[in-house]
Amino acid sequence: DFRPISLVGCMYKILTKILSWRIKPVLARVIDDCQSAFLEGRQLLHSVLVVNETLDEVKRIVKQCILFKVDY
Repeated sequence: DFRPISLVGCMYKILTKILSWRIKPVLARVIDDCQSAFLEGRQLLHSVLVVNETLDEVKRIVKQCILFKVDY
């Protein structure tokens, strides 16, 4: 009742691990400081939380406001 184990994915795992080790020291210089993702210690949802806090503050003050979201 044994099934053969495919080792095809093993080579890809090894390759991606090696590439990630080689790229890791360079990423901090390539990715801009205002980028909030893909770097260790930076949270992906941080910018979303800042926008939510801004919206809550605007609603609390009841002032008119226009927010412009740019996603590129």
